[in-house]
Order: sequence, then C-alpha cells, then structure tokens
Amino acid sequence: MPSWEGIEDASTMLPRIWLTRAKDGDVWKPLRKSDCKALNESRGEEVLIEGGRATADPKSGTIKFNFVSRPVTKLMPATWFTREEKSSKNEFILQPLPEVDSWQVELLYQKAVQASSSLGEGIEDIVKEEVLLESDAGYKVVVWRAGSVLAMKKRPRRSSFLSFGEVQYTLQRGYGQYTIEGEDEENALGPLTHCVFVIHGIGESMWAKEEVNMLTTSDELDILRSTFNKKKHAAWREECKKCEKLKQKLPEPPNRVEFVPIEWYSKVRSPNHSLMTSLNAVTLRSIPALRSIANDVVFDVLMYLTPEFCGAILDCVTTQIIELYSTFQRIHPTFLANGGTWSLIGHSLGSVIVWDILSILKDNIDRSAAAGNKEDPIVLDAPKSPIRAPSLTSMDEAGGIENNSIGYKAFAKGSEDDGRHGTWGPCLPKKMTQTIPFVPHMTVFLGSPVGLFLTLRGAHSVFDEIRAIAEAERASLIPCDNDEAQAPPPVFNVTPIICSPFTLPTKALYNIFHPSDPVAYRIEPLLLPEGVSADELPPPLFLTQDGKSVRLHVKARQVGDQLFRNFGSLSSIFDKGIENAAAAAAAADAEASRKLDSPEKSKHDAKRLRPIFEGCIKGREMSFKLGGRSDRVDFQIQPGMIDNEYISAVTAHSSYFSNDDIIDFIIDNTKHEC
Repeated sequence: MPSWEGIEDASTMLPRIWLTRAKDGDVWKPLRKSDCKALNESRGEEVLIEGGRATADPKSGTIKFNFVSRPVTKLMPATWFTREEKSSKNEFILQPLPEVDSWQVELLYQKAVQASSSLGEGIEDIVKEEVLLESDAGYKVVVWRAGSVLAMKKRPRRSSFLSFGEVQYTLQRGYGQYTIEGEDEENALGPLTHCVFVIHGIGESMWAKEEVNMLTTSDELDILRSTFNKKKHAAWREECKKCEKLKQKLPEPPNRVEFVPIEWYSKVRSPNHSLMTSLNAVTLRSIPALRSIANDVVFDVLMYLTPEFCGAILDCVTTQIIELYSTFQRIHPTFLANGGTWSLIGHSLGSVIVWDILSILKDNIDRSAAAGNKEDPIVLDAPKSPIRAPSLTSMDEAGGIENNSIGYKAFAKGSEDDGRHGTWGPCLPKKMTQTIPFVPHMTVFLGSPVGLFLTLRGAHSVFDEIRAIAEAERASLIPCDNDEAQAPPPVFNVTPIICSPFTLPTKALYNIFHPSDPVAYRIEPLLLPEGVSADELPPPLFLTQDGKSVRLHVKARQVGDQLFRNFGSLSSIFDKGIENAAAAAAAADAEASRKLDSPEKSKHDAKRLRPIFEGCIKGREMSFKLGGRSDRVDFQIQPGMIDNEYISAVTAHSSYFSNDDIIDFIIDNTKHEC
C-alpha cells in the first residue's frame, strides 16, 4: 500500500480543531483541547472557554472576553490545513481550510484511500479528479502521486507548462499533536474558590501601545496565572506521591484562583477628552520618546493628585469591580456556594487606588454601623475626632466644607493646628457613595507609594490622634452615656499603646516591596508615634513561604548588619552620656525660665510640647491592627545572593508579578479554608 504525506490524524472520525486569531494576517492558533471538545459537543451553542475567561460563539465565529477589555477575536473550526513553508526547513505555518472546502477534500481523500487499499481498483482514476476550492477561486485540490507516496496538493487551477515555477501546497489532515501551556495544570485543580482583582499602576497606556515592547497587566496576569497553577499542581503531585508511599488517602486537588485585571487608564485617558487634547497641544514635538514617558507615565500621578480626576478614577475602578463582581458570579454560579472569597491587589499607583477604595468603604460602613442594639442603643457623647470623623475629604453631608467646590484638601502637617486637618482618604470634589460590594479576604500592595501619599495627606498626625483616643478609651477616661451603669474606675500605669489601632475593611493587608524599588514606601512608621526616631523603627519582615525561614545568605547578611550596629552602639555610649548631661542641664534652665514667664505663655508653650517616645518600642513585639490576620504590614522581598541595589532598581518595580516569593506568598494566603 502507498504511504501518505501530510496525514497527521488518520482516524475515521476526524475531530474538528478550533482555532482563533486576533486580526487578519495573524497566525491561527488552536484552542485548548478541552475547549475544542466542548465546542464539538455544543451543537452551535455558546461555550465558556479558558476556565470561564472567554466565551466562544460558533455561530458568529467569534470569541469575546468576559473579564478584560480585549477586542473580539475570530473563531474557526478546521479538519484540513494548508502547509505554508517558513524560512527555516521543516517548519510550517498551518492555514485552516474552510469547512465548505474541507468536506469536498475529505471525500476525495477517502476515495483515494479506498482505491489504494487491498480491495481497491487502483489510484489511476482518482489522481485525475480535482476539487475546485470555493474559498480560493484560483486553486484546486488534487491527489498527487510520487512513486509510492501520495499527498493532497493545492495547486493553481490553470497549470503552467510542465508546472514550471508553479506554487503548490501540501494539505495536512488534522492539526497534529500540540499542547497549550498551563491547560493540564489548570484542569487538574479543584473548584474555583478565590477571585483576585488586580488594579494596575502608572504607564499602562504606554505599555499597551503596539510599538512598545512591554507587557501589559493583562499579559503579566496570564503569565502569573500559568506559573501559579503550575506551582500549585506540582506541590499537590508531591503530596500525592508521599501519600502513595505511606499508603494514605490522596489529598484533594487544591482550589483554583482567578486573577482579573481592572483597567482604568483607557476609561480616563480617552483621546476625545478635552484634557488629553490640551495635553497634546501643549506638548513640544522634540524628543518624542522622552515626552511620551512624561505624558503616558508621570502624568498618571499628576492626574490622580487632581480631585476631579482622582474621583473619576476611583469611580471608574469601583464601577468595574461591581460589574465584574456580578459577571464573575454569572459565569461561575457555584462560586459563593463553594465558599468563594474576593481579594484586591494594587501595583504602584494602583495600590493607592485600592487604599482609597477601602477608605470609601470604611467611611460608608462607619456611617451605617449602629452602636449597641435596638433595646440598648449606645450614643457616644465625645468631641469630634478623626477616629469618628469621615475618612474622606468631601464632607458635604457631615458638615465641614460644603461650600468648597473642590473638596477638603489634605495636606501635610505644618503646624500644631494643621494636625487635625490631615486625612487618610482621597481628596474628592464630592462625596462618593458607591463602594465595592465585598470586604476583601486579602489586600496586597506591590511596589506601593501609599506611604508617600499618606505623608502628603498629613495622615501621620491623624493616626497618632486615633492612637491617643484609643489610649484614653482604654483608660476609661471617656465618660459613659449610661448613667445607671457604674463606670469602671480609670486605669493607669498600663503599657502604652504604641501602634495606631487604625484599620481598613479588609481581613488582611500586606505592603510588599523590593528593597531597591525607587517607587515603594513603607506604611508602618506612620502607624507609630511621630516621636519615634528612625533608628528605632522595626525593620520590615522578609517575605517567606509558610513553614520556611529566610534564605541562608539573607541570614548571614542580617548577622553582619547586627554586629555592625552593636559595634556602633558601643562607640556611642560615651557620646550619649554627654548628651544626657547636657539635656538635663537644658531641662533645668527651661524649668526656671517657665516659672518666670506669664501663665498665658506657659499655657501656649504646653500646647506645643510633644510626648517623647524615644526608646518606647525597643524590644517590643509590634502588632498593627491594619494588618488584620498578620501582625505586621510591611514586607520586603528577599534579595538575591549577588544583588546590587542600584542594578536591581532598574527592574525592581516591574518584576513583582513574576517573582517566585510573591507567587508562593499568594498561594499560601489563598488556600481554601473550609
């Protein structure tokens, strides 16, 4: 019997392979095998593919994405393909043959197979037959024979003399063996029980340009999802092998986690917006590459510092989360029944957006929360303070700045009186009542400038006042409204509260950064008293996987740094003794001067005195309520064994989603808890 060229699938019932491409001219790529099977069984109905991230419509031949704003892509089934040779040898680009022609080609092929079989009548008559292609009017398909080798060939309808210079293509039956990266691992995992909304930072409009060779957040999340699933699957397989050796029951597959990007740049940076038109008009035409960085990257921060666009961005992100929250549950109707939870991740400026969204949620929760119960309502009669005042800077209903059209401006503390004007929330032109519909299971900041924004808003003094009020409440210095109940006596000589009890509505909050990231800032120092010196601040914890400690080279570096600090402290003992003596003499002089001054001046100076917290946190365990389940908030990525901080600074801010430590950390914190 003759052999065939180009027959990748010789099965009798040839399955259709479904392919997709974004636009004309792109290479057709096959869908996942499981998605192809589902489409073949769908009888023309819409099918959820890629784990629910997209919907394929065989009738219209399109694929639409459910969670990202990508253009609709084309969808096409095929059983026969045209081989187009690439520049390198033995490599082909497969172009699908439309079904209207595939059926005719398949009939001719089956006739050739039957004729060339042991009971056939020979191939001579079959090689004379031809199929005129409807999809390509200039070509036909024939059975081509060269010795004992047969093939299906696509040739021009009008052949040249002796076929000299004629372009012809070999047809391939079936697509052949292929794998889609991440398909097997994702299909092997358990049910979907966690959804993470990821808010991008600055520069997304620049990375999204075709001429810029940079990954967008959506592209990075696709890679993150694949790596994430591979790690979970590999760990589960290792556990299965251990259980098999011990003859124990195999563990259930781990839960699946979905990452959904929230894109705000395209909604706010519309080319038709008057702001973008004006920006383009005032931009100089020289050095366009550098000016593009200023307009597409730096300008995002400047926009967010403007109350109008800050409100527009927050409204855009909140609206998208609400819509995707509903869409996600429609696509995964058993998500909540399986104990599904929601989390937020903010990268760069996106972390500031997440912080402000949680501040708005906190403000609305605090306003609607009732103290006590119906039978015994509790009404606190206490002076206004930041702990009870709205966290937002727009207080149209609460009273305060109703006549200010641009909202209540937050600014850093410049004098003692300015301290009460700080805020932790955004500066908005009007109050924002729309909030996200859930309290996050986990909130993660990556390469976050939140600490910088809070400093500009004067939040440190607000957190300090919240701590002071909590201290007073614990000491029972705030009177109780219930006259019948005997108030407990004041409590004194207790350990002072060092960490501000400020919280946001999230079950856990982590501020993760690379030590060399020039955009990242800490948050914990703002939650400590303003009098704490920089040398006393607790260092951020290293990000570690559950059950593991920091790497050996990091431990060695820590030991070296500690020895260096100890040596420095020994050399400063004598200097501190002199400083203490001088301070005691200065205090005595100040006391003598105070007695000679008037009572009014003495009272004024007392207001300006600040408590001294030097040495108050030395040797103490730090526990920040903002961290939720975690006592700490600031976490740094472990540096490499050979890691130059200046060289690392170039890529530190853009490498978070591919960092193995962060991926392991998210895996540990998104494990499904029954």
